[in-house]
Amino acid sequence: MCKDKDISERLDLTGFGAVAKAIPPEVYTQSANTIIETFNKLTAPITETTSGFGRYIKQKFDNMVDAEKALATYTVQNAIAKAEAKTTKSGTLIISTVHQKSFVKSIEEASKETDPTLHEMWENLLANQLTNTNSHPHFVEILPHFSPEEANILMSLFPVDEIGEHGGGYLSYSVESFKHWIRNTDDTQLKEWNYSCALLLEFKFADVMVPKKGQYKYDDGVTILFKTNAGNTFLSAVSQ
Repeated sequence: MCKDKDISERLDLTGFGAVAKAIPPEVYTQSANTIIETFNKLTAPITETTSGFGRYIKQKFDNMVDAEKALATYTVQNAIAKAEAKTTKSGTLIISTVHQKSFVKSIEEASKETDPTLHEMWENLLANQLTNTNSHPHFVEILPHFSPEEANILMSLFPVDEIGEHGGGYLSYSVESFKHWIRNTDDTQLKEWNYSCALLLEFKFADVMVPKKGQYKYDDGVTILFKTNAGNTFLSAVSQ
C-alpha cells in the first residue's frame, strides 16, 4: 500500500511539489504603468521579431482588466524564467509559428487562473511553448476545463505498468457502475468515484482496470484508475 509520503514524492517528480506556491498578494498591488512596462519588456524579444504577432499580443493584453494584466505579467515573467533555465543558450526563446494562437490563449487563460496548482500548470505550459518542447495546441484547449480535483487525481495516478498484478484485465462495462477507485492492486484505501474521474477518462488521460482477483467483489463497484501515456504526456507539458 502506498503511503502519503510516497504520493508527495510522486508529485515532486511531476514538477509541482506537494503544494503549489500561492500567487503573492503584491502581484495585484503594482501600478498600471509598472505592469504595462514590465509586460512590454518581457515580450519584446517576441514582439520585435514578429511584428504582426506582436501587435496581436499587445491588443489582447490591452483588452484585459487591470487584475488580469497583473496576473498575465506575473505568469509570463515566471514562464520566461523557467524557459531560460531550460535552454542551452541563455535567453534564446523560440515561438513556433504553428502554436502562436495557442500561446496567446495560454496567456489569456493564465490571467484568469488564481488556483495555485492550475496557475502553475499554465506557467509551465507557457514555458514549454517558449522552448518549443512538450507542448501541443490541444493541451491549451483541455487545461481550461481542469479543476484542482482533476489535476490532483491525475498527478497521484500510476502508469499501467506500475499498478501491480490484476485479475480481469480491462473493463468492458459502463463507468456509471463505479462507486470507488484505487491506485494499484495493493491499495486498500477506497476513494470515491466522482465526475473528475469520469472527465479524466473522457480526456483519455486515465483508464480503468479490474482490481486483483478476490480483492473486491464486482458488486462493490471498485476499479483501478491509472494514468495513460496521453495523461503522462499532458503532465510533462504542464510540468516544469
